[in-house]
Amino acid sequence: MLAPENPDARSGIRANLAGLPPGASVQWDRVRWFVNGTEFQGERERLPGGLIRKGDRVQAIAEIEVGGKTETLTSQEVTVRNCLPEVLSAALSNMEPKTGQEVRALASGKDADSDPVSFRYRWFLNDKEVEGQSMNALSLEKVTKGTWVHAEVQAFDGISPGSKRFTPKALVINSPPAVEQVTITRGTGGYFTANLRVRDADGDPVTILAKELPEGVALSGTALSWQESAIPPGREAHVVLLLSDGDGGDLEYSFRLNASQK
Repeated sequence: MLAPENPDARSGIRANLAGLPPGASVQWDRVRWFVNGTEFQGERERLPGGLIRKGDRVQAIAEIEVGGKTETLTSQEVTVRNCLPEVLSAALSNMEPKTGQEVRALASGKDADSDPVSFRYRWFLNDKEVEGQSMNALSLEKVTKGTWVHAEVQAFDGISPGSKRFTPKALVINSPPAVEQVTITRGTGGYFTANLRVRDADGDPVTILAKELPEGVALSGTALSWQESAIPPGREAHVVLLLSDGDGGDLEYSFRLNASQK
């Protein structure tokens, strides 16, 4: 008999004896291995893995001595099955992701049959599977800070799914605020206003403080204001603001005001 009955290219095949009389003294003399009908050099009772390929038909003919008498036994023929692919590594592209970003699963694998290996993905937020997400990337557009994210990666060789592996878990961290736009308008009497449109991906309230303001320019909430005389033609006024979301997300934002903006 050959074992296992459904070998793959890694497992190798061993010839075993079955149905012997109780107490029979058996000595192996020779085992001839045949792969696809052609005799193949093995290691007596064993044909090692790596010497056979997917789809090969393997059979053994053994010569044994039982009680001083030589017997020839022929095994059944077994077919080498597809070898399941393996995931060698699984990681995340960013271990400190933020709300609104995209995180990717990075994987490597191998296949003993040299079949090309692709991967299937499952994503989890706080250990709960994200339905309908099977690609290698996950958008964190609506994922709040403090959420744990990870993925399960499974190898696939085009025939059968193989081994699985989890990526490490990454914690979605606080996103700093951002200035999306500065709009400058001119009012009556040479009065100017610069309105800042700010956004915090986590929805935290943003506080704006002045670090450096030109003389004659005032900050109130998200708006700067000044009279025309504060920035004469041909001059620039450097503005530096500090934005904070109250949770460690701080941003220094600077820009220049000049007469051409009037």
